[in-house]
Amino acid sequence: MYNTQENQVISGKELSYLSDTFKNEELLAKLCVQGAVNSQSQSLKQTLSHLSQERLQNMSILMNALQQQSGMTH
Repeated sequence: MYNTQENQVISGKELSYLSDTFKNEELLAKLCVQGAVNSQSQSLKQTLSHLSQERLQNMSILMNALQQQSGMTH
């Protein structure tokens, strides 16, 4: 468990949930990239590329939040 700046505690279950969320975002980003590479439709390529960028941004936001909550520095 980690203490946050507001003295709230993140439980092991919550950390597990966040870890699963991070892994899911990573998988979705990879699948979007793979789909964009394999797609013959330019419109679909653009959409999948945009979605992969959103997933990577979500991963970054999640990682930053976890680092802040745990007091880690990068």
